[in-house]
Amino acid sequence: MKFKTIVLTKNKTRIAAAVILCAVAVGIAAPIIVKGGGAAAVRVEEAFSPADDYESILEEGIPVAGDGNILKKLTGIDLSDPGSVIGEYSAAIKGTTPQGEQPPENSYEGEPIEPEEPEETPVSEENTQPAALPDHNAVCASVGLKINNATDYDVDIDAMCADKLAITPEDGKPLVLIMHTHTTECYSGDEMSGETERNTDENVNVIAVGNEIENVLTSYGIGVIHDRTYHDYPSYQSSYTRALSTIESVLKENPSIQVVLDVHRDAFVYSDGSRLRVACEQNGVPTAQVMLVVGTNSMGLWHDNWRDNLTFAAKIQNSAEIMYPGLMRPVNLRTERFNGHTTRGSLILEVGSNGNTLDEAKEGGRDVARAIAAALING
Repeated sequence: MKFKTIVLTKNKTRIAAAVILCAVAVGIAAPIIVKGGGAAAVRVEEAFSPADDYESILEEGIPVAGDGNILKKLTGIDLSDPGSVIGEYSAAIKGTTPQGEQPPENSYEGEPIEPEEPEETPVSEENTQPAALPDHNAVCASVGLKINNATDYDVDIDAMCADKLAITPEDGKPLVLIMHTHTTECYSGDEMSGETERNTDENVNVIAVGNEIENVLTSYGIGVIHDRTYHDYPSYQSSYTRALSTIESVLKENPSIQVVLDVHRDAFVYSDGSRLRVACEQNGVPTAQVMLVVGTNSMGLWHDNWRDNLTFAAKIQNSAEIMYPGLMRPVNLRTERFNGHTTRGSLILEVGSNGNTLDEAKEGGRDVARAIAAALING
């Protein structure tokens, strides 16, 4: 695919942002922000029509046709503020990354690099077997849970934690679907270098973390289907649309499923080339922190059940705070829908970041899975 690279310096950012977004608005080209040294670089990809898959455009936050006011309303991007361009296209969530730098985009459509065997880190003995879970009263009684609310909705996450789950398991039938919209996302190590940060080897990408979550949930008797379909390869664009097709297909074949866990990993590259690592220690073992992302209907797409999803997230967050203090980053409530409308228990799990190792991510996956089990069994 042919593309041009435009380097945005401080002096040229405003002009470049306006030119790029105006081009997108009339259907000339789709921008993908990629990493590049200390400046943000923008690849202008092949032309697309704004009429093509309008819902996908909204889902993935890509600017669409219209004037600046409409663009800002739909995507949160303000043409008069080029900083909002970089912020909107960031994989790292505002308010959860270290201060001082704004993260660039982590979109990439090239060939994933081949893996080498990553170094192993210790595995907590507790994480090799089921652990006792908080009881109902503990799961539902939260105080001071943190939330980064990117919407205009007024929410009380502590109060929602006490609400009843809109999930009713059916004995002997699958309850949870684990899947991956950005399936090739992988972790720090020899398997990831340069600008790719993606790998098709399911032993080193987020599928491996999904496997750990699956194992923990099934150890508590929770029925799980783990779909390992690649939705972001060979093309990254419209991965949420392809993921929706997978979710709908699995739900049609398994109507007992009421929980969809879309497992990702976050990403942020600093100007010196170092990557964001979000970590804590649990039982003396380095562990990737986890962030729950909840979509809403703020952008106009149907999603009347988003508050049910947030209630589920609140119970998971509280259970994790009880069992593994420091494991969780603040819950993130977003304007985008992110396919959360498909069930009343749909969440994105950002397990670690591109600066974490795979073993750290597996530890984080196991820990948050135990909190998910607590929410489902005792919530």
